[in-house]
Amino acid sequence: MSFLEKIRKKTWLILLFTGISLISFILDPNILLNFFSKNPNVIGKVNGENIYLKEYVDCFQFLKRFRQGETDLNIKNEAWKLLIHEKSLNQQAIKLGIESTDQEFWKAVEKQSIYNQLIDFQDDKGNIDMNKFKLYVENIEKNSKISNPQLEDEKNIWLYEKKSIPKRIIAKKYVEMLMYGLNPTDVEVELNHRNKKTFSVIDYVFLPYSEIDRKYNIYPIKKSEVSDFFKNQKQVYRKEDLRYLSFVIFKSVPSFNDKKNMEYNIKKLFDKLKSSNKNYDIVSNESEKPFDSNFYIKKHLPIFLQSFVEKKPKVGAMFGPVNEDNIYIIAKLTGKKMIYDSVLSSHILISHKNAIRSSNKRTKKEAEKIAKSLYNEIKNNPYKFNSLIFKKSDDFINVKKNKGSLGWMKYENQNPIQTFDIFSSKNKKGTIGFTETKFGFHIIRIDDQKNPEFAYQFGLIIKNLTPSKETGNLIHKNVMHFMKENKYSNLNLFINNARKKKYETIFLEEVKKNQWNIHSIDTELDKEIINWSFNRKRKKGDKRIFITQNKDYIIAYLSDIIKKGISIKKMESHFFPFIFDEKMKKFMFEMMKPMNKEINLENIASHFLKKVRKSCKVNFYDSMIDHYKEPKVVGSIFSSSLNKTSKPLFGENGIFFVKLIKYNDFDKKPSYSYSEIEFLNNELIKYFLEKLGDILVEKSKIKDFRKNM
Repeated sequence: MSFLEKIRKKTWLILLFTGISLISFILDPNILLNFFSKNPNVIGKVNGENIYLKEYVDCFQFLKRFRQGETDLNIKNEAWKLLIHEKSLNQQAIKLGIESTDQEFWKAVEKQSIYNQLIDFQDDKGNIDMNKFKLYVENIEKNSKISNPQLEDEKNIWLYEKKSIPKRIIAKKYVEMLMYGLNPTDVEVELNHRNKKTFSVIDYVFLPYSEIDRKYNIYPIKKSEVSDFFKNQKQVYRKEDLRYLSFVIFKSVPSFNDKKNMEYNIKKLFDKLKSSNKNYDIVSNESEKPFDSNFYIKKHLPIFLQSFVEKKPKVGAMFGPVNEDNIYIIAKLTGKKMIYDSVLSSHILISHKNAIRSSNKRTKKEAEKIAKSLYNEIKNNPYKFNSLIFKKSDDFINVKKNKGSLGWMKYENQNPIQTFDIFSSKNKKGTIGFTETKFGFHIIRIDDQKNPEFAYQFGLIIKNLTPSKETGNLIHKNVMHFMKENKYSNLNLFINNARKKKYETIFLEEVKKNQWNIHSIDTELDKEIINWSFNRKRKKGDKRIFITQNKDYIIAYLSDIIKKGISIKKMESHFFPFIFDEKMKKFMFEMMKPMNKEINLENIASHFLKKVRKSCKVNFYDSMIDHYKEPKVVGSIFSSSLNKTSKPLFGENGIFFVKLIKYNDFDKKPSYSYSEIEFLNNELIKYFLEKLGDILVEKSKIKDFRKNM
């Protein structure tokens, strides 16, 4: 069995340790629109901290690998929730100065990672052999490119674990600090032990509800029964002003002619861009996104462009047109250059009084003069660079800690040093450059380079197909005609007429006065619609047209007004179980009347054509009666008298008649094992974490930009 298959087998680990395998992610079509925007990689914020597209994609792909059969939408939502919980928890921990150490990292790998369960890394005693594991990590990390797909997956899983383990350590420390002294009490441990060890042995007869209903037709509940129940229980339910709204929605969608015209114009644009060398002007004038002059390495391009550059196109090559959900895309390869993916550099900083983080009092002109003089001196004698770092650089922190080194910088994380492109293949190792930034003037030296590869620049034309003026006029005409035809229609006729025309409808949406959103429509007009429905002048049956920003028409129909009460229709499903219980009790009372002699299991079994089930062992811990989970019935059993047949006990699955045969009491002097205490402690932590996560998320300021992508 392969390494990855062994991880898949440990599916329970996924709930505790969120890792990732970086495999290709199919972007939502609308994300393409934002790829070349100012900050395309941020898809949300938690208390001001960015949630990056990459980490969202990572989490999605990891969960998808282990949750086969689930829809992508469910997995994406789960990935979003995990990221929000992780960030909100870590933010609180970092505020308190909680950090993780290297020693704690390897201890967590040994005790709490996905790897300590895999036999590949275990010693003879079943513990993880850290020397063997570190050798494995060293081997998969040292190669920048791995041709074996399985090893590539393994490497990516490790890299994600390596990044996420410190976060888990910090979160664990934070939770432990909050939970200090919060442990299960002796009473709780004793009760848990009692529930496990105390049991009863019973004989019983079981009548499933489904069988009773099928045979005696109990379930059909009349409207009068619902109404009577509601009248008797009305005072129990919370009183609140409510409105019930129904909607007919006219989507502003392009017509067939709109699409045909767009395709004609896109073809003309394609030919124009292909034959012209004025790429910047054409893209700027025609595209919904401005021309992006940046160069991107292959792995950071959208999937469709990654496939395109794999064919090694020349500058000027065209891609498209393609259409995804009415988004038309044309791309032209406008630039291609060799860069280094990673560069190690050092610098000498000459700051001035206007520069950021500077305490220097020299003017900008004075700083520039000094910097240019140093640059010319070093250009003539590069060996002076190291000594001049200590004598002249104003970057005191880097001078002391790193001897002026800026460390390895990745191309995708670049903060370009203005006019001096340190990633360009034209600038070899040892090259000296001069530039200005917001920190002052810099003399830069390239100390090392690695991973040369091509970077690409694209002229991208993106057009969103929207309804033409003619189409908009036709939609408006249909709306007004529908309103005129249904001016006096009741709710059912109003909705049915809309459905005959194949318009989108929403039936009976409940809204409260203080809510901001209507879940079923979710537009910027939700609050305005709610306020309209709660206006004192509104009457049941009122209608109004609302127009959204994207020109959708929404006809709101005020279906019902509930003042300080609750609609019986909305509560019917809630009432049914209670009414059913009452009907079942009356039924059993009538059925038991003919049994004049003493009631026992044999008589009951004979009367209902059932068998007496013998010697069933039950306890509080799992509350199971054979295959049925029945906590209420089990509780009644433990309060029963020995050798006496119970009255009918109404459970979750059916009716039980029980005779208690034997009762085994709890040992008065038990020896609680460490595992028992540990189990309860873990349950407490789990419950605490769930509540803590919910509270932190509720109190956090969360921004979700996914809808805009």
